Amino acid sequence: MIRFILSIILVFQTLFPLFDMPKASARPGDAKYIILLIGDGMGANHTQAANLYTGSTPSYQSWNNYWVTTYSNNGSYNPTQAWSSFSYVKNSATDSAAAATAMYSGIKTYNASINVSDDGLARLYTLPEYARLFDLNVGVVSSVYLSHATPGAWIAHNDNRNNGYAIADEGLWGDPDITGAHAGDHGPTLPPVDVAIAAGYYGGTFISSAIRNKLLAESGQPGTFTYVERGGYDGGDVLLNAASLITTTRLAGLFGGSGGNLEYRLADGSGSSSQDPTLAEMASAALTVLSRNPNGFVLMIEGGAIDWAAHPNEMDKMVGEVIGFNDAVQTVIDWVDDPINDSTWENTLVIVTADHETGYLTAGPGILPSQPLGEVSETTLALEKMNNGNGQKASWQDDNDNDEIDPGETVYWAWNYGSHTNSLVPLFAKGVCATEFDHHIRGFDPVRGAYVDNTDIFRVMYTALALRYHIALPLVIQTASATP
Repeated sequence: MIRFILSIILVFQTLFPLFDMPKASARPGDAKYIILLIGDGMGANHTQAANLYTGSTPSYQSWNNYWVTTYSNNGSYNPTQAWSSFSYVKNSATDSAAAATAMYSGIKTYNASINVSDDGLARLYTLPEYARLFDLNVGVVSSVYLSHATPGAWIAHNDNRNNGYAIADEGLWGDPDITGAHAGDHGPTLPPVDVAIAAGYYGGTFISSAIRNKLLAESGQPGTFTYVERGGYDGGDVLLNAASLITTTRLAGLFGGSGGNLEYRLADGSGSSSQDPTLAEMASAALTVLSRNPNGFVLMIEGGAIDWAAHPNEMDKMVGEVIGFNDAVQTVIDWVDDPINDSTWENTLVIVTADHETGYLTAGPGILPSQPLGEVSETTLALEKMNNGNGQKASWQDDNDNDEIDPGETVYWAWNYGSHTNSLVPLFAKGVCATEFDHHIRGFDPVRGAYVDNTDIFRVMYTALALRYHIALPLVIQTASATP
């Protein structure tokens, strides 16, 4: 019924354009595959730190490069103030829910919103929902809870990001109340996702035991998810084996420990549990299953624990998580390049970006982020500790062991905040419509250069998807269940 109603809206919109919508251009051809990779909290210096540690630069960082503003509704970014006032970017920062909503729907909203308009009345139409109308598969992968803000916004609509049960229900089964009466939802969605692989097996406020038990009970039944979870075995093997079965057309996996994420991958590769797949293995499994749809797919892959490590200013974990994220990006690249697939850079769009920067990582306390970081190695990672001078962690040669950075002491890096900032974040794109961002330049930053807005990520993905139809679809769908 929902698909029928939206089809009527589609026809009506084609004949009588009433919605404010970016129109498809006559520029590059159609995208059969759209893959968006988000390093949550990953700013410019987070990627630099990982590159310094490994002594190498991932190939995707040579792609078409742009910078992105990330503020939520009623916010702004002033490039002059960002580089003249050190505290400027500590104000008006987005959260992950509002940033994800902007990237997936093209509309700014309030912090904590999951694809709901800034007045709380309207449900926003997202790229995965457009993909459903075009009969594409939809997949989501994350190293943190499935119903956490960034993956949750790919699969659901809700007034508040903390209503994890409703978000998971909507994404997995299309009905936000299927396992219980949940809060904040805006009604059912189009058919649910085909692949959902993330953390969450150990519960908390994001995945209930009822959700896990329903997945387990239904696994193997016609039309349901093949379900795998963390247990006393190699998580990567069991996930990839399930994905390799030709009978697996839908796949769900819940992994991770009691912290709500896959155990942190440290910089040297240690720390993670063999009971969990790596983010790269999760991406590989998703690509295997989603590609069974001859029409194509859209997929979001999130390195969510980058942000979780940056909040408490833990460089070892953060660098390890960025490296793990980079491995997932390389898995996607290898999949596109694989001659066995029908994927090519002529029918695939891959975007690598972040939702915001977390931790205000710089070369030293109070130093603007344009200055390069110092040495990032096992030696300097071991030196990181709390700097009593600003109450944040740093790595330095504390010659007198007073836990403060004194004049003359060598500083390798410093965190300057425990939350998100309003800094520009990097974006790298390759494939269909990758240069379409050139048509969305919002301004020029004196240090970073040309920048776009996070809503433009949606616009480029939409253009790549919709060119085959040369139509415009509504951005906002009103729902009877919407509440202020």
